[in-house]
Amino acid sequence: MNEQRLQQHLREVFVPEQREAEVRGWRVVHGAFEARHPVHVKPRLNRLAIALALGLLIAGIALSPAGAKMADLVRDVVEPGNAQPALTSLPAGGRLLVSSPEGPWIVDQDGSQRLLGSYQEAAWSPSGLFAVVSRGRQLTAVDPVGTVRWSLAAKRPVSNPTWSPSGGRVAYMSGSSLRVVAGDGTGDRLLVGHISPVAPAWRPLSEPVPAGQVAIGPRTNVLAYVDRRRRVTVRDVDSGDLLWQSHRLALPIRELQWSTDRRRLLVRTASFVVFLDGRGQAIRRVTWPTLGASMSPGNGRTAFVRQAEHGRSDVLITGRNGSGPPRRVLTRSGRITDPTWSPDGKWLLVTRPGADQWLFIRPARRVRVEAVANISRQFAPGTTGQPPFPRTNGWCCNR
Repeated sequence: MNEQRLQQHLREVFVPEQREAEVRGWRVVHGAFEARHPVHVKPRLNRLAIALALGLLIAGIALSPAGAKMADLVRDVVEPGNAQPALTSLPAGGRLLVSSPEGPWIVDQDGSQRLLGSYQEAAWSPSGLFAVVSRGRQLTAVDPVGTVRWSLAAKRPVSNPTWSPSGGRVAYMSGSSLRVVAGDGTGDRLLVGHISPVAPAWRPLSEPVPAGQVAIGPRTNVLAYVDRRRRVTVRDVDSGDLLWQSHRLALPIRELQWSTDRRRLLVRTASFVVFLDGRGQAIRRVTWPTLGASMSPGNGRTAFVRQAEHGRSDVLITGRNGSGPPRRVLTRSGRITDPTWSPDGKWLLVTRPGADQWLFIRPARRVRVEAVANISRQFAPGTTGQPPFPRTNGWCCNR
């Protein structure tokens, strides 16, 4: 263990009566200030005395365990010299899809950005040749420069669009109903009348489809969704067959995600994550309050964002299905969200809205973190005031 790692572990050790020590320290300083005698000095000397007193106070605090925690907090908020002022490139191949108040953007590996149009939600096609976007009651497919390929109007507002790995189907919600349309915009039809407002998840194929091609055959388009009774339901979209259904979960489900080998389905609630097998049976449960979870493309690792104490968030890496001891690769004050793996599974992007940052994490043996600041303005050019923080919608694809 090197000195840097040792310092990190020491900072993370829980300090008994830490808050009480801070309060006692403040009382001492405040009492000394109230008991001071008024002294008239020249302005230059007064400034020097203040600077000296502040220096002694800071040094005293820094030497205490509570001071170490305070120093961590200052570094979390300011992070001097660590955060790049703008996104100039991605640390891995592929492209990002990002939703902002202006609409969805595509971010290339060299950092260049293109606005697709004035849409609300967006999702990649399987090879990244297209994106499906929504606005109001409109569902639209566009290419990477924003050219419309097809569009249809629904009876109710459209949400949670997602393109199947086969390339042949697009699922979306219209109000509370689940509908499916072909990848060329034809054959729009109702699949289920009422479901929970959770984005459905397509089961991956055993082999990826080459760019520009469409896979066909039995059990090619299999979709997982959450019904009105909080049960995970998996259905063959083409035949309509119900393949399996889980037991009712105790808490509302927030997210579904398949493993790339198709053997597991990650189901996330606010208080726990459960992994289901190919028959809907629970094989592992992780009981952390989570802000996000994501399985790596290679199936070997799972990333969790855990709510920690004192308003902090931890990014943890575990083995397959959340197995093995969790390894903390990042901890920061405030809320961390949207864990997104790079296509090669070597980098993890997480977002930090309170600090207006993206954090790219390489969770290798020696963890590497690259922070990028001023994210909101990069996806809302010309906006006055502080624009809302954007959301990441997927990192696709190795080409």
